[in-house]
Amino acid sequence: MRKIIIIGECTLDLLFPGDRNTDTVQVTAKPGGRMLNAAALLGNCGYNVTYVSECASDPTGDMLLAFLQRNGVDTRSIDRYSDGITPLNLRFAPENELVCSRSYPKEKFDFVWPRIDADDIVVFGAFFSLNERVRTHIVELLNHAIERKAIIIYVPGLMPVPKSGITKMMPDILENLEMATIVLTRSSDLKTIFNETDSAKCYERHIRFYSDNYIHIDSEDSSVKLHHKDVVTSSSKPELNENLETTASGIAGAVAALVDKDIKLEDLPSLSGENMQYIVSRIADSAFTKSVSTAG
Repeated sequence: MRKIIIIGECTLDLLFPGDRNTDTVQVTAKPGGRMLNAAALLGNCGYNVTYVSECASDPTGDMLLAFLQRNGVDTRSIDRYSDGITPLNLRFAPENELVCSRSYPKEKFDFVWPRIDADDIVVFGAFFSLNERVRTHIVELLNHAIERKAIIIYVPGLMPVPKSGITKMMPDILENLEMATIVLTRSSDLKTIFNETDSAKCYERHIRFYSDNYIHIDSEDSSVKLHHKDVVTSSSKPELNENLETTASGIAGAVAALVDKDIKLEDLPSLSGENMQYIVSRIADSAFTKSVSTAG
């Protein structure tokens, strides 16, 4: 079975209700992050998934590892550090205001490298791939994966940041694009990273130079689009949005499509119309929005 390696952050989301005028607040805790949840979705469906990450040797880290393991994900490539805490995201309704709590260790990121073979699929992206304290080691693993002829999927999704912040990150984002076989974005990424609103323009101006294969989850018109050279294939999904579940299921659907149709690295430069349609339909398919086992 082809292996799937997903590189991302281990975080716990703490969801606060909208009423702040109370002395008693009922908080909901859920595993956070698109990468972590995409790994769980794929593992839950029987795919061979390894998650590459780090978390503290604390109760939160234990919860997240248990969540991944219950959903069939190999966690041997998650580094457990002793100094610091597992990242927390505090989300406040109704505007979904976000406060991030991070306390990292002094020791370096030191994970066990997973085995990578030809046509395995490696997914990476978000802020975790830009974090200076882990980036060097992630890039080393990605270059190894490229040498091994794996398929590299880059998901650059970022939370909205000041323009000055994006400017500082752009050299690393461009380096990530250079390593990518496939790029996958959502509508907010176009605005935040590329200052675009149209996926076709974004593909021609920013993506195509690096990769012929560009998947866009478009919440503006509720569709999934696959740009491949001069061809665009799309599939609609009613009420598609950018919540965690939709984005995580989109990543999982893209990976599952490649595995199920046995699309290899050598097939990507000349994708057939049938395979393109299958990929976008699989991403848009609601089958991957089913719930996975929650942390406990």
